[in-house]
Amino acid sequence: MENIIFICIGTDKLLTDSFGPRVGERLKQNFKENNNIKIFGTLKEPIHLKNAPILYRKLKNNKNQIILIDSAFGNRKYIGGSFINLGGMKIGNAYGKGFYFPATMNIKTVVASKNYIPNWTIKQIDFLAENVAEKVTKGFFNFSY
Repeated sequence: MENIIFICIGTDKLLTDSFGPRVGERLKQNFKENNNIKIFGTLKEPIHLKNAPILYRKLKNNKNQIILIDSAFGNRKYIGGSFINLGGMKIGNAYGKGFYFPATMNIKTVVASKNYIPNWTIKQIDFLAENVAEKVTKGFFNFSY
């Protein structure tokens, strides 16, 4: 059986970039008994622009289903919304850099807009990231692996 690999992009050094690792923490906890599901990218062991190419080189010859999870800048009206897309994605765009990570599918959650970063308190940003991470994670448990 093919493995399903979740790669949760981001770091807790920036609250707006912590969505991926928060999902990674939840997935790792909930799938710890399933040997066919691997999780990369948690708050303790983040996957980010610097180490993502190294991980990609390790995984590229395996026949796995890869699901990327990352935060993104988008339209102001979509802040807090998640979007599922087929294929990989370029990570690091918000920082003016980028690395295309091939994948089966990707999930992006809009945390801010390039033209509008909410003037929220740290608690509000933290709440948004936690709330959306919880919703995305619960969505995976509706599927049978």
